[in-house]
Amino acid sequence: MIGSLPGNLKNTLNKFRTDREYRELVQTSFFALLVRIAGIITGFFVTIITTRYFGADALGIVAICLAILSFSSVFGKMGLDISLMKYVSGFAVTKNYSEIKGVYLESIKIILPVTILISVVLYFLSPWMANVLFHKPYLEDLLRINAWLALPLVLLLINSESIRGLKKIRVYTFLQTVSVSLFASVLLIIASFYLKGNEVPAKIQFICISFAGILSLLFWFYYSGFWKNKASGKITSKDLIKVSSPMFTTTLMQLLMSWAGTLILAGYVNESEIGIYSALVRISVVTNITILAINSLTMPLFAESFAAKSFDTMKKYAEESGRLIFLTSLPLFFILAFFPEWVLSIFGKEFPGNEYALYILLAGQFIVSFSGLPSQLLNMTGRQHVLRNIAVFSALINVVCCLLFIPRWGIIGACYAQFAGTFSWNLLSIISVKRHFGFVTFFKF
Repeated sequence: MIGSLPGNLKNTLNKFRTDREYRELVQTSFFALLVRIAGIITGFFVTIITTRYFGADALGIVAICLAILSFSSVFGKMGLDISLMKYVSGFAVTKNYSEIKGVYLESIKIILPVTILISVVLYFLSPWMANVLFHKPYLEDLLRINAWLALPLVLLLINSESIRGLKKIRVYTFLQTVSVSLFASVLLIIASFYLKGNEVPAKIQFICISFAGILSLLFWFYYSGFWKNKASGKITSKDLIKVSSPMFTTTLMQLLMSWAGTLILAGYVNESEIGIYSALVRISVVTNITILAINSLTMPLFAESFAAKSFDTMKKYAEESGRLIFLTSLPLFFILAFFPEWVLSIFGKEFPGNEYALYILLAGQFIVSFSGLPSQLLNMTGRQHVLRNIAVFSALINVVCCLLFIPRWGIIGACYAQFAGTFSWNLLSIISVKRHFGFVTFFKF
């Protein structure tokens, strides 16, 4: 297996020189990757400053707030971010900016009232969550503030996906991966000199999410020519909801897999252990920093090739993106596998000793990098209902494992649950792509 890697690298270089479409994929992905790397670096920087200057418990509080916000944003956008990206991508091919504006405004009519209602509900549920769900009554006031961050976060997600539909990949990647962490890095550095308390990083996150939401709106107005075009309303709310409903379920289940461990841990362990688990997850996912960059470019290409019924082209995109993801992730896997204690020590003295938990999470991320983009391909080719079923099944496995393992093993149990959900999601997605399109997305040696 290892002996074949040089040959694969040589083939990749030859394809770059001779294949124009592949070269475009690599070049565009590379620029987006640079932004993604900047997001990873600033995200790590935020985590390190938080743990070293404010404590692992401060990172745990941030994780709890972000988990709640993430779920509220999924219900607020209702899957409309991905359906918007799909529609905008289609209209952008013919430069039909009137339809782009129309479909965007139609989605906003749904999003605004739903998200505001969610914020109101979260505000009044804050005492119950703090006292009963998490057994941490001192978080009550912070959770009340957290409730009102749902709208700016939803706007950030909606606008960035719409910008991706316009193929402004670098701007999309900046908004999705860098904007919040970059602003947070600056504010945390300043705060470390003047402020104390484990709630400070969470409040800084609130400020940065709000600012990023406003910035995403300005970018969207600029790139879509929002004020220069009159809205055309061929796409109705009913059309949007019909397309987005399976995506909503899929996104919700995916988010459940990402945050179930954090929320269930919060009911059994203190903030420091939640912070440690959050840092371990962040460390493990860094191995797949190339996925978002390559995914950002490839998802619209999947949609375009499927619409044109060019299945050979779609297969080519799937295979080449899978090759890029796997080969570029290997160096980081090696570093984390051979030097885990050193990596963990960067975050503070509370983190070394959790190497076994990190290895479990790394195993799950290896499966992700090896699998390619099967779920994204299903999502963009009219197989949303299939992906929804896979997501529900995988999330159910994850949550059941969390409930069984976390009370007994704490952080280790959360890591095992994360691995189980990740494995089932990717395996079933690969099988579904093979069944529907006759090819596999995973890397072939």
